[in-house]
Amino acid sequence: MTTRDLNNWRHSLLERLPPRLTGLFQGDERHSLLKQVNTVLMLYDARLYDLSNGSWRQLPQEALQGDPAALVATAETLLNHEVGERAVLLLLPSGDFIATSVNMPGVARENLRAALRLQAGVLLPTYERSLAFAVKPAHGGSEQSDVVLWTDEQRLDALFKAFGERGLFLTAVMPRALAALGQMEADWSDNAAGWQLEDQDATTLTWLRCRSGALTDWLQVENADLEDEDFRQQWQQATHSVQAANAGESARPRLRMHSAQAYIDLAGAVKADPDYALLPSGAQAALRKTEKGQRLRMAAVAAAVVVLLAAMPLLWQSVQSRALQAALESAREEAAEASADQAVVREFEQSWGVLSEYPRQDVAATLLALQSVINPGVLTSLEMEEGSVQIEGDSSDPQSLLQQLEQNPQFTGVDFARATNNNHYYIDLRLTTVDFDGYLQRHFPDARRR
Repeated sequence: MTTRDLNNWRHSLLERLPPRLTGLFQGDERHSLLKQVNTVLMLYDARLYDLSNGSWRQLPQEALQGDPAALVATAETLLNHEVGERAVLLLLPSGDFIATSVNMPGVARENLRAALRLQAGVLLPTYERSLAFAVKPAHGGSEQSDVVLWTDEQRLDALFKAFGERGLFLTAVMPRALAALGQMEADWSDNAAGWQLEDQDATTLTWLRCRSGALTDWLQVENADLEDEDFRQQWQQATHSVQAANAGESARPRLRMHSAQAYIDLAGAVKADPDYALLPSGAQAALRKTEKGQRLRMAAVAAAVVVLLAAMPLLWQSVQSRALQAALESAREEAAEASADQAVVREFEQSWGVLSEYPRQDVAATLLALQSVINPGVLTSLEMEEGSVQIEGDSSDPQSLLQQLEQNPQFTGVDFARATNNNHYYIDLRLTTVDFDGYLQRHFPDARRR
């Protein structure tokens, strides 16, 4: 029996058991992984700190420029050898994360993450690399916005690999400013009223607001920008406007984390938040591997339970009937909700596709491509509309120019628009880099091009 067949059999077996019994054999992978954390490292300015004892090491220039190996080498010199197996939570500065505000009315809170995975390319279109994100939905499905934190997924994996090469297990990465979440929840029992925090180092000032353990506002500015009066006023207006919208929180003190010592003093309360801790893919894979034996034992126990139930025909039939009926009703409810959410996401993609998929005519690149062919001739006129280009100019050999344009992969349909007059030419061509016909067919099937 292959591993895949074994997993399929296990899932089929769990589906046949009553819900309470099923819960005994299913664990929360994320919580299980974060419980292993026994070391918290923090980057602050150009130093790496061990929050358990406040010790630190100066980071080399390579680490400050993003070299994972240099960062981990510093971590190895910082940590003592009293702890055999290190499971590390790494707190990074706010500048290593991108915060966006998203609003997806109609998308349920439990389906927000799935919707964000589909919309990542639309929300951050200029970022070409893969992104990992963290979010705790506070307003999922409503008209209010949720704050999503993004970071480079490849960097996460590179950090995990570098830590592993030094015998350290990078369990999770989290924004430094959110390390005080546990302390705030402990200090203020009325956590639903919200609280504010400032994180500031030598380069960046971050202001955030939380309610019920979820981010509702995240503002960030470079310290150098605050030296400009206009920027400083804009920053003050932005923070005051949020405070004005939540006037009931004005009496709450703002926690100011303006030094590494402020975080060291909170070391006992710092923990990996399950919603805002970003797990490297390698950490998740390692957890699945270590839990493989446990899952097999759980499957064996489940099989033993099924055999025991099968030995009591009447009881088994009753339990099976109730379980199947409950599973059927649950499947119907879940299918209806999933279909509705899927329709919302599909409608969202279609409505934004008219804008996000509109063909972009790169005029600068087209001019450069034409110049490389026309030179040393002269281009006197250029018209471009929906991928069609008309050019006019002078050349010592218009026929040769036409042939060169035909051989250029950026152009197609190259032909003289009218007869040349000595060295003066008129040429029509189309760009191969845009497809207006396909765009119109997808979004305006009844439209006809001129």
